[in-house]
Amino acid sequence: MAYKIIGDSCCDFTKLEKRSGNHVSVPMSIIIGGVEYPDDGRKTQEDWIALMKADPSYPRSACPSPDAFYQAFDAEADNYVVTISSKLSGVYNSASVAKEMFLEDHEDARIHVFDSWSAAAGEHLIAEKIEEAVQAGKSFEEVVESVEAFRDDMKTIFVLDDLETFKKNGRLKGLKAIVATTMNIKPVLMGDMGEVKQVDQGIGMHRAVNKLLLQIEKMDLDKSRKVRITQCDSKELCTRVAHVLKERFGFEDIKILNAGGLSTIYENPGGIVLAL
Repeated sequence: MAYKIIGDSCCDFTKLEKRSGNHVSVPMSIIIGGVEYPDDGRKTQEDWIALMKADPSYPRSACPSPDAFYQAFDAEADNYVVTISSKLSGVYNSASVAKEMFLEDHEDARIHVFDSWSAAAGEHLIAEKIEEAVQAGKSFEEVVESVEAFRDDMKTIFVLDDLETFKKNGRLKGLKAIVATTMNIKPVLMGDMGEVKQVDQGIGMHRAVNKLLLQIEKMDLDKSRKVRITQCDSKELCTRVAHVLKERFGFEDIKILNAGGLSTIYENPGGIVLAL
């Protein structure tokens, strides 16, 4: 049966995936300098960074309306939706409302909304798992079951060079964000059922990223896992991390993804987000 993988624009589908016809990105909105821009792929990462640098305040974001998801559904296809963590945004709720609206009009349609408990690289990894399961010939129900289990076991770990956008938008509360900004302490952050938790820290990005790698080493994960890294003006850093993961740790399937608009404004230039 035909299928659609529908992600919000934090999922950062590649150009090849978007051309496949099976991937649909529902754009979020980004507000910079009082102007609302759709995160529809028309602006490059460099464009978003330039807009951020030109505005002394901090960008904000808004989730897509239920109607935007409704329009993306296909009654003749299996619809799999992947959203940014419901603990970080209202996108999951918007997509769930759209699902109920669509099923009222198309009662036989098949739609499942996955709360990624992650963002960026993590969303993309879940979308890849969906396609892998579909291509393996699994039924709709089997795809949902296997991908939910994959999501539950997936790890998301990241270090941001600038935490201010996270803090200003209420994604990271309390003293930690303030200390990190004023003392150049970079927290190593990890997803915990969709919430952001600090697991370590380092003075400066170099030491913090080394602590990130140490955390991964401690996990002692199966090296057959796919690794996805979202880079925001940090290609060199992400390439070095990928090299360590491959040559020292033994991971083989590693890809570096480019942050789109939503990922860019929260990751900020210099950050690294890793999912495996």
